[in-house]
Amino acid sequence: MIMLYQEKMIQKIKEKSRQDKCVVATMTYGSFSQNCGDQYSDIEFYIFIRDDEFDNFISREWIEDIEPYYLHFRNEFGTEVVIFKNLIRGEFHFLPEREMDIINSFKFVGWFPNTDSMLLYDCNGKLKTYLDSLKEVKIKRNTAKNIEEVWNNLLNVLLLGMNVLKRGERARALEWLWYAQRYLLQLVRIKEKKADRWVNPTKNLEWDITEKAYQKYSLCTARLREQELYSAYNNALILGKELMDKLSKLYGANIQRDLLVRLEEYFNNKGGINYNIPKD
Repeated sequence: MIMLYQEKMIQKIKEKSRQDKCVVATMTYGSFSQNCGDQYSDIEFYIFIRDDEFDNFISREWIEDIEPYYLHFRNEFGTEVVIFKNLIRGEFHFLPEREMDIINSFKFVGWFPNTDSMLLYDCNGKLKTYLDSLKEVKIKRNTAKNIEEVWNNLLNVLLLGMNVLKRGERARALEWLWYAQRYLLQLVRIKEKKADRWVNPTKNLEWDITEKAYQKYSLCTARLREQELYSAYNNALILGKELMDKLSKLYGANIQRDLLVRLEEYFNNKGGINYNIPKD
């Protein structure tokens, strides 16, 4: 089996971590820790530095020893992003050892198929202890409380987006449609029993859900054209209602039907083609 270049780079980082006395632990996350990485995948790491070495540690120089790169910068989330000369993207979090408990914050993801594959280097066993604590984490998404939270957020952004669309702000309406799609896909994933990829619901969508569900979702997408945006918003409301009709029966979630009726009237007050979404 041919090793992907990303896998070779991960091995380089593993070996460099072992050789560098400043590094106490290194872990990877993302596709390659979930056994689904391919030639298009990023590589992503948390690298923990000895507390007494951290202030003098220069991450740029450390990364340069791995592979030549075009670009190295810190994004708006504080992550160090690297575009290597082979066009592989890398994301790096360099933190002092005392902040290793940040791993506890990962639990909201709720799905860790193989925490052992996340561990690359651990000089004192501390990282393994943190990663082992993630093994038993399994957040139930198919609860009435969680479903209602997603549904309420969906209704909120659909109304906000429709308001700016009616005002004539098509670009802003398109932006809010993205948020609506995210909530909609979380409901789709609960119905399809594919809610493991909760945080990034579009990831592997083409393979995770049925073709019928995928086609229904496609009707809730649009380009920056007024008629398409009206159609997408209407169809998102239609599909959301269809999903909630089923999920409310299965899990007892409250639909807020009085609000839904008012939104349906408001959405149909102007323009937009209502494509017929096929029923199950």
